[in-house]
Parts: sequence; structure tokens; C-alpha cells
Amino acid sequence: MPKNGMKIFGFCSKMLLPSVSPTYCNSSSTSEAASESMIDRSLQSASEIINKWSTESLAYAEVASMFHHSKQEALQFIQCVNELQKIMYLLTSKKLVFSHRLMQIAMKRLQVEFYRILSAKREGFDVESSPVRVRMADDCDVRRVSSTAMADLRAIADCMISSGYTKECVEIYRTVRKSVVDEGMYRLGIAKFSSQIIRKMNVEALDFRIKKWLEGVNTAITTIFNAERDFCDYVFASSESVGESCFIKTCKDGAMLLFGFPEVFVKNQRSQKNLFYLLDMFTVIFENWSRIESIFSFESAEVIRSQAIVSLSVLSESISAMLADYESSIQNDSSNSLSVDGGIHTLALQSMECLSLLAEYREILYVIFSRWPPPKKSSLPAETCSSTSDSDDSPVSSVSPYMARIIFILLCKLDSKARQCDDISLSYLFLANNVRFVIWQVQSSKLHYLLGEEWIAQHKAKVKQYIDSYERLAWGKVISTLPENPTAALSTAEVAEVYDNFISSFKEAYRKQRSSIVPDPKLRFEILSIAKSWLPVYREFYYAHRFPVGEEVIATLTPEDVENYLSYLFFPLAESNLFPNQQNPYN
Repeated sequence: MPKNGMKIFGFCSKMLLPSVSPTYCNSSSTSEAASESMIDRSLQSASEIINKWSTESLAYAEVASMFHHSKQEALQFIQCVNELQKIMYLLTSKKLVFSHRLMQIAMKRLQVEFYRILSAKREGFDVESSPVRVRMADDCDVRRVSSTAMADLRAIADCMISSGYTKECVEIYRTVRKSVVDEGMYRLGIAKFSSQIIRKMNVEALDFRIKKWLEGVNTAITTIFNAERDFCDYVFASSESVGESCFIKTCKDGAMLLFGFPEVFVKNQRSQKNLFYLLDMFTVIFENWSRIESIFSFESAEVIRSQAIVSLSVLSESISAMLADYESSIQNDSSNSLSVDGGIHTLALQSMECLSLLAEYREILYVIFSRWPPPKKSSLPAETCSSTSDSDDSPVSSVSPYMARIIFILLCKLDSKARQCDDISLSYLFLANNVRFVIWQVQSSKLHYLLGEEWIAQHKAKVKQYIDSYERLAWGKVISTLPENPTAALSTAEVAEVYDNFISSFKEAYRKQRSSIVPDPKLRFEILSIAKSWLPVYREFYYAHRFPVGEEVIATLTPEDVENYLSYLFFPLAESNLFPNQQNPYN
């Protein structure tokens, strides 16, 4: 590499002398402290070792690393420079020019060495895409570079700073280490995107970018920036201000890019479907806040901390707005679609899925609600605000009323939709199915901890009421056709009338119920058990009046037939098994 190539890295062939403020000593004390011959010997010794390693004495490609060639000689070189700096204040003008020239040669050499050592360690970051992690290329711990190289860098930095070459030292460090940090961010997939670009991104591209940011933010904070802070603190231990300057120059752009992404994203993508992405973004910044404050603790890093705070604030406000919109969307749902089988309504499915996921973020929601308080408990019916196992000042205490209110609104909407059923008995079956589903979702998710056992017990009681109403309305007429005393003596005409009324009412009830389903096996068993509770009465009547006097069997429906119909009532697809050779007579 030609000599002028060093200008690329800030190494100028014509260097300015450092600005120093000499301390003038009393001439008599100076003559006593150092004789002219001692100064001459010191200058001669410095000249020999400094000129030996002058970058101008050999072609750049032929100049070996001083620290690699001989650590002892390298340390001697630095010691020589430090001594030269001390005696420069004692020199006459002629010798001072000579010593300045030696200092220039020494600083050029140290700049080369500083750059070389830094460049040799720039490959230390190796970011792998899946799973995202950072490791050292030489299998050392990621937060450490070799102790030898670190000590060398520190010695060079101390020497350059004490000799007045701070600017040159900082520039070399910034040039090399900033490229390392920027490359690390790029490999993590964290790049700069304008508002216009984000607005134009399709769903797939946007999802990819958000996931890359979420995957990479922990690594960027805990590894890249944290390691760089440790690096600066060690190398520039002799000057906190220099270390601060190097760290900020190296990491500011990457940190602003990292913490600025959520703000840009939120301002240009406000879709409700992004709610959980926003919660994830808020979570990862919030949970890393103590690290962020520690790493970027410098006063000059306030702009970075401020950007992280702005992103938290913007995310919090957007999440709060989305939750309010979500509540309104349930309350204002005007869809008329109702499952003809009385099963789980789409509104219940979607709402409970969302609420179950939200419950996973209950601690984060508490943080957000502390900035955006939800309505007071008194705004809800008493039964929706049942006590939980958490105290009122627990992290979930303000989240519980919100969840209870959303579910209350959902149940009210389901109640209004139940009125769309053609038969009132099916409306109660619809409510039993959907409320039971809501309870199951609460019990099988973290909603359980937010709503508590009392809430669950209250709503289980409601399901029982719905089932009782369903049974009364669905099978009441059938039950009323059976005599109070099934074994009482009856005439043939009376027996025939009982059979006719029973079969007619059973046929009508069965037709109404036959297309209904009960997804929950436990609820299905409970309903069927109650439905079959009057079977013993029919069975007793059947066997008592199966053969009227002098007549053939007049019953066309045996107790076994009735039981089979009831057993498969909520399994429409299994109905064909009842009639393998003939058409269902109740079609």
C-alpha cells in the first residue's frame, strides 16, 4: 500500500505539532535537575528507537508491526515517547524543534499500530441469523478481545493522549470501530427506513422487518453496544472524556437507528393487526431500560436515551388507542351472521383469542395503564369486577377491570345476537355454548389470574341457567305428553293418543335441535344427561302399554330409538349411522 494511502484513515503525511502548554521552571533549578549532557543522551536514545520504527524509513507494505515484532521493544518505544514529552519542556529552541520532529515520527508510528490492532480485531463480531446470536471469531467471550491486544491499545491511547494527539487517536478509533458497529447492526437486519418506504411496504415485507428488529434488539443492546462501551472504558481509562467521545462517535448512529425504528413504524402503520407487534416492541425496550441507561449513561448520550423514551411514549399511546378502538369494535359490532348450529360465534372466537394473548402482556399493560388509566371499577356492573387473588396495588390490579369489562361487553353482544335465533330454545343453547367457551378460554389462559375464581363461578352459574332454560323450552312439550303415572290403566284410545302426542312433539323438537352442535364435550354430556332424564318415564310407559288388550303393538318408537336419537342429537354427521338402510323419518 502506498504511503499516501494512509490518508484514507486520517493519517496525513504532514502533521501539525500538538498544542502543549509548557511549565516554565526556575533556570537555576533546571540546571540542577538535568545537565545538558543528560538531555543530549536522552534525545539521542529517543532518536535511535523512534527513527528505527519511522513509517518513512521503509515502504508501508514492508513495515512490520512493532508490537508483534517485539512487545518489549514496543513498550520501550512508548516509554521513550513519554520521557521525550517530559523533557521537551526543558529544551532550548533548537533542540525543541528536533524533539518535535521526533514526536511527529513517533505519533505516526503509534497511529499505524493503533489502526492495525483495531483492524485486526474488527472481525470479532459474527452475527448468525437463526437463532440470532453473536460470538467471537476466535471462540473467546464476546465481551472480551484478547487481553494482550487490549493492553496494547490502552498503552498507545494513553501515550497519544498525554502527548497531545487526542484528536488523531479518536479519529482512528471512530473510523475502525464505527464500521464494526454499523456492520453488526446491518447483519442483525436493523437498517434505516424512511416514513415513505414503511408506508409503501407490503404486509410480508413489513412483518419481516419488524421480526428482524425484535430478534436483533436484545443482541444490539446487550452485546454490540455493551461490548463497545466496555471497550471504550478500558482503552481510554486514562481519560473519561475521550472514552465518552469515542463511544458516542462510534455508537450514536446505530443506537438512534435502533431506538428510532418503533417511532417511525408507529407513525406510518396504525393498523389494529399490529397491536401485538407494538406490545413486543414496547416490552423489549422497557425490559432493557436499565441496560440502556447504564450503557448510554454519558451526558452526551442523552439524545439516545431520549429517543428510546420517545419510542416508548409513542408505542404506549398507540397501544392505548388500539385497545380503546378494540373495545369499541366489540361494542359496535353489527354483524348479523349467526351460526345456524348454535355453535361458537366468530366474535367470541376472535375476541377471546385476542384477550388471551393480551393476558400474556399483563405486566406490560399495567405499565401502559399507569400512563393511561382505564375506567374505574364502579363503571362496570358489580359482578364483572369480582375480586382476584391479587391485591389492589399489584401489577395486574388495573388490568383486571379492563379485561372484565371487555368480556362483559362481549357477552352483552352475544346476548343480543342470540335473539336472532328462530327458536328461543336454540338461543339459550347458543348462549350456553358461547359463555362456556369464554369460561374455558379464561381458565386455560392467563386471564384466569386476572379475573379470578369468583368470576368463573358466577359465569358457570349462568351457563347452568341457560341449560335449564334450553331443556325446559326444547323438551318441555315432549315431557308434558307423558302421563304423571306411566303405569296407570289406560284404554287403547288413550294409549294411542299418548303415543301420537309424544311422537309428534318429539319429532318437532328433534327437527329443531338436530342441526345444533355443542362443541364442548363436557357441556354436551351435561345437556344430554338432562335431556335423557325423562327417558325412564317413557320407558316405563312403553313397557306398561306396549300391547294394548287385543291389539298389535302400536308404538313406532322404542325407548332405545329415543335414546339413540338423543345420543346423536348434537352429532349431525353421525346421524347416518342411525339409519343405515333407510332415510331418517324425521327429515
